[in-house]
Order: sequence, then structure tokens, then C-alpha cells
Amino acid sequence: MWSGYRWLKHEVQSHSGSRPAARLALWRQGFFAESAAVYDFPRNDPREYLSDFQQIHLGGWINEWDGLFNHKLGLRAFLLAQGLPQPQTAAFIYEGRILADPFDRGGRHVSGEEFEEHLRAEGEGAAWVVKPEDGSQGRGLFLLEYADGGFRRHRGREVAPIDLRAFLASLEPVRNGGQAGATLIERRLTQGQFWRELFPGSANTLRLLTLWAPGDPSPFIARGVQRVGSADTVPTDNWSGGGLSAPIDLATGRLGPGRTHPLKGPRPAAVGDARSAPVERHPDTGALIAGAVLPNWNRITDVVLRAAASLPFNRMVGWDVLVSAEGEPVILEANGHSDVNLLQVHGGLLVDDRVRRFFEHYGAV
Repeated sequence: MWSGYRWLKHEVQSHSGSRPAARLALWRQGFFAESAAVYDFPRNDPREYLSDFQQIHLGGWINEWDGLFNHKLGLRAFLLAQGLPQPQTAAFIYEGRILADPFDRGGRHVSGEEFEEHLRAEGEGAAWVVKPEDGSQGRGLFLLEYADGGFRRHRGREVAPIDLRAFLASLEPVRNGGQAGATLIERRLTQGQFWRELFPGSANTLRLLTLWAPGDPSPFIARGVQRVGSADTVPTDNWSGGGLSAPIDLATGRLGPGRTHPLKGPRPAAVGDARSAPVERHPDTGALIAGAVLPNWNRITDVVLRAAASLPFNRMVGWDVLVSAEGEPVILEANGHSDVNLLQVHGGLLVDDRVRRFFEHYGAV
């Protein structure tokens, strides 16, 4: 029932533009109407793809416990305990209470005024990422910058001054029994030169999908993509908002051509439009995407597999990794219910025999 509810909610909000008969044919195969454009059906064989309904249904129960994946603070604490680097957390805010530097020995509760002065002390040019502690897909995320003696909010093409103290006050509990969600404020990481040259305005992360079937000695990486932001997605690399997804050759770390979402983002296009075609170079910077090789690829995969193996209750996880200016792979988030469209836009997951066996084990295919 829950899977059916999520399915209907998505389709009601969808703007695929497909005819009712075509929608019905896709629904019978378990795909959203928009998937015909994303996966280029019927030119490609739907049997090679994990369907949307399978992905929704599996996401609710395939992992034995989703607690760490649903809450960024808990996952961050676990990864730090494993010796894996994390962004510095400036504050955890819940019900109007501000816990500054929660992972430092000097962590303490502060007022909005004190926290504002705390950030000012970092000086001109300092920047932080503000995001919901339990959010996904970049919802509610923005870049907080300190410049010219004031704070400003940067999201997409919009840059505007922000009254930081008023914003912090708005995070207090909602009246009439409701409450605001938790918020994280973390120092923005400086990414490596390779990723800055792709597009400097966003944190350009890798999404690596690991699978771990019961009985297997260790997890494996099923697929990986390099996400790259655009002028429309700053400070994120959100694919549905106008960013790019480029496939990664798992053996070499070489990138293939990037793809945009054909129906979403600020400039959605019809099926067959040029924006749905492979992208060899970044549209804003001109940086080469297709054929570029990710630096330190083996180190990146080692970190992800180490993190995946340290969580014995995980079965299917999408890891978001940013490589720092020092060349250190940093896991920003892990998604127990990872979207697969930005992975399968480059081809169906089920063409890989290991991946197919994994989903057969769980009765999905």
C-alpha cells in the first residue's frame, strides 16, 4: 500500500506529456510515464532495467535498518568513528536550540547571536552548506556565504542577502503541536582541482551504488556516476534540477558522456531534443567530460567499499563522495533508498549478471 501511494503521488506530480495509452503500457511494466524519456524506451529493452515500482518497493525493506541513512548526523558520527573524514559540522539545530561544533570537545549550546558572531569570526570568503538533517535530493539546501561584512544565501542563479539571526529564529518549534525538522550547518569543503575545473560553483560528487547480498563475503560496486552541477543548481549537483550525470568505467575511472534529465530542471525538453543527447563538454565551462579520467579512482573505491563493509546491516546503498583539495575522498551522504534513474540513464542495471542475481535473491526480478 505504501509503495502504491508513493507511485500515485509521483505520477500525479509528473509532467511527462505522454498519451494515456502509452502511460498504461509503462505502468503495466512497473515504470513511471517519464521513464520512457529517461531510459529511451522502446529503443532500449525495459527488461534490462530495474523498474520504478521495484525500486520503490525495495527501498522500504531491503536494508535491515535505515536509521543511519535517514539521518545525516548519525551517519556522520559512525563514519568519524571508523576513521573516515567528514566535513566539519558547524552546528546542529533542533527545536530552536543551536548546538555549535557538535563533534568537537568544545561543543556547546549557543544563542543565535553567539552563533552569528562565531561564523563572522571565520572571516571574509567563508562559506557553509545549510541543509535539513533528514532531507534528500537537495531539498532545502543552500550555500551560506560571508562577504563584504554580511551574509548571503546562494541557491541556483539566485544570490540574496540573508538575515542569519532571523533565519535561525525561524527554525524554532512550530506552534500548535508541530515542530521544525533538524538542520545541519557544515563548513563547505574545497573540492579537488579536477572537479573544480568541471564546474566550480557546485560540489561535484560521485554517486556509487554498492550491493551486498547475504552470504557474500563483502559488498561490491554495482555502478557509479559523476554528477556535475550547473549554473542552475548551485551549490548542489542535483541531476533533477539541471545537473549532469556521467557514467564511470568501474575498471579505469574514465568518464563517459554526461546526460541531463530530459524532462526536469529549469529547461525541460521534449523527448529527442538535443538536451537529452549525450554531453561531451560541460555547457557552462566547456570542460571535457567524456574521456576524462577521475584522479585517484582506486582510492575512492577503497574508501566506499570500506564504509560499506563497516555497516553489516546494509544491503543496497548509494554513496555520495566528494574528493577534497587534498585528494581525500569524503563521504557526504549515504542513501539506503537511492534513486536509480541517474544511474540507469546510461543503461539498465540488470545487464550486469551480479546485479541481476542480487535482485533475484530478493525476488525483485
